[in-house]
Amino acid sequence: MQLSGSQLPVFRLFIFLISCLHVWEASPVAAEVQVGIEGHYRLGHWTAIRYDQPFDAVETRDGDGVEIRFEQLNPESEWGYLVPGSEAAPLILRRSDEAVESTRFPTVGSPSRGPAMIPLKTPWIVAFGDPMGVDEIGYNEILQRDATFAVSKPKEPTRLPDSHRGYDGVDLLMISGSSVDLLQGLQPEQKTAIQEWLTEGGRLFLTLGESAPDLFQAAPWLLELLPIEAATIESLDPSSFETFMSSQSRLDPIRGVKLPLDKGQVLLMGRTSRRVGVPFAVEYNVGFGRITAVAADLDSESFAQWPNRLEMITRLTGSILQEESTVSNRTNRATAYDDLAGQLRSTLDQFAVRRNFGFSIVSLILMALIAMLGPLDYLLVNRLFGRPLLGWISFPITTIGLSAILVFQARPVPTAQAIAESAESSTVSQGALPSSVRSDIVRCNRIEFFDLDTIQGIGRGFSASFLYSQAASRFDVHVDPTESFMTITDAMKEVVSTPFGYPGQSFGGIQIAIEDSRLPVYSLQYEKGPSANPYTGTKLLGLPIASRSSKGLSTWCRFQPSLPPTTMQHRPGSELLQGELVNPLPFDLLDGMLIYRNWAYLLPTRFPVGGRIGSVDSLRQKNFRWQLSRQRALENSSESEAWDPTNTNSIERVSEMLMFHESVGGERYTSLDHGPLQFLDLSHVLADDRCILIGRIKKPLTEFRVHEADEVDYFAPDGDRLSMIRVVLPVVEAETN
Repeated sequence: MQLSGSQLPVFRLFIFLISCLHVWEASPVAAEVQVGIEGHYRLGHWTAIRYDQPFDAVETRDGDGVEIRFEQLNPESEWGYLVPGSEAAPLILRRSDEAVESTRFPTVGSPSRGPAMIPLKTPWIVAFGDPMGVDEIGYNEILQRDATFAVSKPKEPTRLPDSHRGYDGVDLLMISGSSVDLLQGLQPEQKTAIQEWLTEGGRLFLTLGESAPDLFQAAPWLLELLPIEAATIESLDPSSFETFMSSQSRLDPIRGVKLPLDKGQVLLMGRTSRRVGVPFAVEYNVGFGRITAVAADLDSESFAQWPNRLEMITRLTGSILQEESTVSNRTNRATAYDDLAGQLRSTLDQFAVRRNFGFSIVSLILMALIAMLGPLDYLLVNRLFGRPLLGWISFPITTIGLSAILVFQARPVPTAQAIAESAESSTVSQGALPSSVRSDIVRCNRIEFFDLDTIQGIGRGFSASFLYSQAASRFDVHVDPTESFMTITDAMKEVVSTPFGYPGQSFGGIQIAIEDSRLPVYSLQYEKGPSANPYTGTKLLGLPIASRSSKGLSTWCRFQPSLPPTTMQHRPGSELLQGELVNPLPFDLLDGMLIYRNWAYLLPTRFPVGGRIGSVDSLRQKNFRWQLSRQRALENSSESEAWDPTNTNSIERVSEMLMFHESVGGERYTSLDHGPLQFLDLSHVLADDRCILIGRIKKPLTEFRVHEADEVDYFAPDGDRLSMIRVVLPVVEAETN
């Protein structure tokens, strides 16, 4: 077949397209890397990574710009987890030291338009099913303004993490009746991940309308978390919703689950069509988390057309969905941070590695210098040698020699305890520096919080540690449970350590560059605990620290507590407790308090093991908010101690704010946010049916041990330590005669 001159270019183009099609069909499709939940993630929080091909390690940069490699716990899984330290940080997936994928984390952007990093000030909501208008708050098409909140709307179960770490950083999870298909497709690991995240401090907004039976059939674990025996559907009078919102728009009759009246904190009361009073919205404490249940399908067509639906959801969820309208007095504060996490970092990142000399010692040194120079110059140089020009040599020699002596005396020296420990150690070779002596050159300041919920049988722990090195070194770091820790648990689940903090206003840092090529890469590896108490642990290998600098580390613990049953009694008709109190802990509790609602019962300075207080009425009682703010009553008024954000000398006061920030007034009192460490705030746990026993313990529950690459034995660096423990106890109504 012959082609004309005009047909030849068309034929060549056709052949070229056919060849491109064959090449495209023969080449494999590139695997997609999914970051976080629908491409959304936060800095400094655990982030899920999903990849279609197997990988056993993920590399990125920590908050200091140092490269870190996260070894994966289950290399066979398509999910991996790491903690990014900066925006647009590199992301490298490896298999057997071979890079299988290289990309970067998304940058800051609008979450409604695709993958993006979510700033700490922006609430992050994950909606299973209809987001019910939350994703439209603040959106304005005319002004080209995006939504105020970040809302992730997963459509497929395969795109949800299989570990509770994947939900780290999420502020609110919304589940409605339209999410039945999504919940049915969840794997057992994904269901467990949501349960663990919720009971350890998460928050859930749940609609229980006419679709509740289908919802509980698709996710029976939801019914296990609620104090509901069966999903009994009742016809409800919608006038309570209308009155609650002062709405002029009518609602159609609704049907919803009959919520129990004697459980949880009732947010909205209503009545059935038979004029029987029932709760319409209740907030339940589940472990350290919260569930807000609404007895209506808010995603139904009737509520979708109701103009007050979104405002009602905002009021029921508290401060999460409320836009910030007031400007605090941060501009008058002389600190680089605007969060309690930054004040904690500044408090821990101070190390007394030099000897402190008082003014009297300095005065004596100056007098000695003058006395040495005067007689030396007059008697020795002028009278004995008779050569005044030699003073140009004797003066600098005397000054430099005295300065060298002072510098030598001001060096870090071992304490008596470290010397005694090194004398007893048999593993130190001759001529080597004993590990116990090195512990005064390598120092570590730590604070740890442990929470035990005896109602749900849930335990968690968090510690922040700052490691300081006088010389540039690389360390292997282990954080392991102590013997005291094993006395309060039946089963350890995990002890995981990661870098602490990231550049930004929350921690007082400034992001100059996201990559630091001067320091070598270090790795985080998983390991199993001893066979007697198996658990998932981690160790940091080759952690680099520059000369005279420090590194912050975080440690999370999960365990099942084992404490004897202790129940407190609520005095009828009041907000006070009655009955006896027994120390349920196997160690002494120091400077303790028993907190119920807004009342604090001050315990003795030392509450010993097995200690018993016959009646809590004999204890000194104080308003808990007054206790936190150091408020005292005057003759005609009261005076409280103002919070000083620049104060970094009292770790005890900082710990109080971290644990009960909302109880003291939150940002109105401290003028600081509570973002990265807000999970430590248990103000919401102080409800009618539970109280908190809190105090300080002498011995820490986790041991921080390090060793250098050229050493064999581990040692625990010296430093300031504070260990706090909180025990959630059930409160029942006292029997009346």
